[in-house]
Amino acid sequence: MAGCRPVMALRTNLFVVALALALFGNVMVYSATSKEYGTHYLIVRFAHLAVGVLAFLVAKHVRYTLWRKVTPGFYFIVLVSLVLVLFPSIGTEVGGSRRWFDLGPFSLQPAEFAKLAGILLLSSAVAKAPPGSGLPLWPVVGVGLLFGLVLVEPDFGTSVIVASGAAGVLWASELRTRDLLLAGSAALVAISGLMFLEPYRRDRFLTFLDPWSVSDGSGYQIVQSMVAIKAGSVFGAGTGAGGGGVIVPEAQTDMIFALIGEELGLLGMVAVIGAFGFLALAGFKIALDAPSVMGRCLAAGLSTILAVQTTFNIGATMGAVPLAGMTLPFVSYGGTSVIVCFVAIGILYRISEDGERVREAKPKKARTKSKKARTSGRAGEPPERPASLDRRRRNGGTRNPRTLRGG
Repeated sequence: MAGCRPVMALRTNLFVVALALALFGNVMVYSATSKEYGTHYLIVRFAHLAVGVLAFLVAKHVRYTLWRKVTPGFYFIVLVSLVLVLFPSIGTEVGGSRRWFDLGPFSLQPAEFAKLAGILLLSSAVAKAPPGSGLPLWPVVGVGLLFGLVLVEPDFGTSVIVASGAAGVLWASELRTRDLLLAGSAALVAISGLMFLEPYRRDRFLTFLDPWSVSDGSGYQIVQSMVAIKAGSVFGAGTGAGGGGVIVPEAQTDMIFALIGEELGLLGMVAVIGAFGFLALAGFKIALDAPSVMGRCLAAGLSTILAVQTTFNIGATMGAVPLAGMTLPFVSYGGTSVIVCFVAIGILYRISEDGERVREAKPKKARTKSKKARTSGRAGEPPERPASLDRRRRNGGTRNPRTLRGG
């Protein structure tokens, strides 16, 4: 039982850190919007957080193998939503992109759910594939369809996250390594080509190379972000004191890390990066200890999207990677993003819990079998073997560990 305590602490801290980041996000969103909008964004943000925590509680009570039954219906709903949001009479256009359903006081972004749908679809498929087999064609096509519809909105950043989630699933699978390397190389070339296909994406990349040369145009957001971070120095200007001399566009969403740097300084940035580092490491640890192939792939995919999205958001605000328009998980303003992130934490929590139960059950089974072996050899008789095991061996089969471990 003592060995289980660190595992229990790991998943508990996983939720605690995620909740702390979300509450911290409330403070930063309020700081970014209070001068112009008062408490409006703060109230809405608390509503987002409440729904997110409720989503976590539901997800952590669902055995992760049951997601296999839910996946076809969930994938279909997400796919239809991605198509409907493209229609002008249904989807809402903001800044040249049609990504949201307007639901009155709230808005819904189907692309956020596409991340989860792609991981669930691919994890369910590769878990059933024999070790060393090739890529499952139709599930890969299904994830590609999600990628394409998100790209059409257009939302290149989220489409990259959908692809990275699929990459995380395949990395943790037992498929043929050669196929994985070929698929990864092809995907990398395709995404690089798509980045230069549209003029605005090409301009973003060229701006990344030298943002100061276009500081009054396409490089304005990145330059202002770096200036704000530099102004924060080590200790920052203090919560609520940012934005005095530096105006960073989209400070409550894509560029919220710049506001963190300005108001909380280097120490605040290091603390936030450390919190996200813990989430990523904890998620991959849960993947390594997962009780089944599906659990491992699911945990790896979810951990990958959190890690990649965090890296791109923080990197863009510091000028280390091209600007891709991604929110900072848990922290940035965005209801659908917060909900999906907490669902991911809930699924990781349940995978860890189920893995712990399997590890606790194994020693008990071993002790029971050892006791039977000692008591069945009376009067010189050999120990009794289960009839089912004899049948499997006579038929030339072996016990399939995937059926015992739930995936």
